[in-house]
Amino acid sequence: MSRQYDNIIFDLGDVLFHWDASTVTTLPKQTIRAMMNTTIWLDYERGILSPEQAHKLLATELNTTPELVSESLEQAQLTLRPDAEMTDLILKLGAARTRPGQDKIRILGLSNIAKDHFIGIQKIQFPWHLFDRIFTSCETGMRKPDLCIYQHLIKETGIDPTRTIFLDDRVENIFAARSLGLRGEVVGRLGSERSQLVRLLTNLLLPDDTLIRAEGFLRSRAGNHLSEFDGKGVTFRDNFSQLLLWELTGMEELVYLTWPYRPSSESPSPSSPADAISNPDSGVDFDDNSSESSHKTRPAPSSSPFWNYFSSQPVLTTNTFPEDADTTSIAYLSLPSEHLSSVVPPSKVMASMAANTSGDGITQVYFTSSRPHTCPVVCINILRFFNKFSSIAIENDDRLKPTVEFVINSLANRAYVHGSRYYIPEAFLYFASLLYSECKETSPALWQRLDEHIKNALLERLRVPAAGNAAALAMRVRAFQVAGLEKEVTKADFEELLGLQKVEDGGWPAGWFCTKQWRWRDFL
Repeated sequence: MSRQYDNIIFDLGDVLFHWDASTVTTLPKQTIRAMMNTTIWLDYERGILSPEQAHKLLATELNTTPELVSESLEQAQLTLRPDAEMTDLILKLGAARTRPGQDKIRILGLSNIAKDHFIGIQKIQFPWHLFDRIFTSCETGMRKPDLCIYQHLIKETGIDPTRTIFLDDRVENIFAARSLGLRGEVVGRLGSERSQLVRLLTNLLLPDDTLIRAEGFLRSRAGNHLSEFDGKGVTFRDNFSQLLLWELTGMEELVYLTWPYRPSSESPSPSSPADAISNPDSGVDFDDNSSESSHKTRPAPSSSPFWNYFSSQPVLTTNTFPEDADTTSIAYLSLPSEHLSSVVPPSKVMASMAANTSGDGITQVYFTSSRPHTCPVVCINILRFFNKFSSIAIENDDRLKPTVEFVINSLANRAYVHGSRYYIPEAFLYFASLLYSECKETSPALWQRLDEHIKNALLERLRVPAAGNAAALAMRVRAFQVAGLEKEVTKADFEELLGLQKVEDGGWPAGWFCTKQWRWRDFL
């Protein structure tokens, strides 16, 4: 991930420093705020008026005494405290300068501030030495949001505005900066939004750290990346998320898996596809040792050759849970080729899937007659499985025609917009994008039909807020990449995702891709 920005400009008041108006006892808070909006104050900050002149004129304006004005400003100055998150960001940027091969990130300041106040604030313990330069209204005789002070800074430093971030607490100052090409970000008051902005800035300015911290998080929890049921306080182990994690990272050491039964070469094979699913509620190997941090690669003593969603004891459902076509498809799509000898040959699995259909001829989710469900997302993954392993092109396989039509119609008519029985809309579009990318050479007619709809469907989805769902954001961003759309189109989603990365451990908050909100905790 390359760095987009080389410079960052900080405002001082209410960005790097906070003051507590409640401790000022000489004048009411409202009076102080009103004082700072007078033309007298503006001239004071420009250096036109001395402190004595300003205090006298302000006292007349506010019907008080110069002594009270002076004392109030001194009290306010004494309450100034550095912002902890912004200070930490500056220290990280400074530390990055010492790394070999690291291009320097310039740290600048731009503040409307009177000379005596600027002298006073510099006495506060703060990493001032990391600033390349601080531009002030008292020094330049110019104030934000006048364009001239921004133009002066750009000229003096030679920065590229398009590679510069500017932080300020006032919208009008941000507007002016943006009009000149800088990336302006309004810094709100203390809270989650401010913290998310700091996380985003960290990732935009130190993109290498983003990946290092993310990988560090994954490795530190190897074999213990759990899923959870939202709102229930229940965590559990599942094969599905682990297979996705293995495929995306290529790191087998991160995952735990409970493998299905692999019949020996001497064992009689099922006489028909129906025989392969005759035991709908066959047991899985329950791994109750959730604290164990090593991954599992052993076959499970199960009588089924198919994969089960759960890797351990099922939660919030029946005590025994049937194997399913979705996890099975994802397994064959995710496993490296050298591991395929550990599972049933794909041809036998495809025969069972093709025989396990609904009354409409659509491939079903579970290998059991007791749960006769279909799901468009599961159908997509089944088609991906067939696309990879079948000797017949999907578009020419008569057994799959109802399933293909179901998927195409679901996409063309936007049937997914409220999600399916099992999945959120982003999951449908993510896996559909993968099918679109994977079938271009093997099933060109199917690819053409997908091509008519997939890109517009993705663009439409950008209008829907992700509500802080890291999994949904990641699926969106990846779907755009896979579908060949310009990365600028999904920039907002990508940056929202960056802003959700946790500073403390490099992980992300739990995200969900199931409509029942089973979450993959600390999703990456």
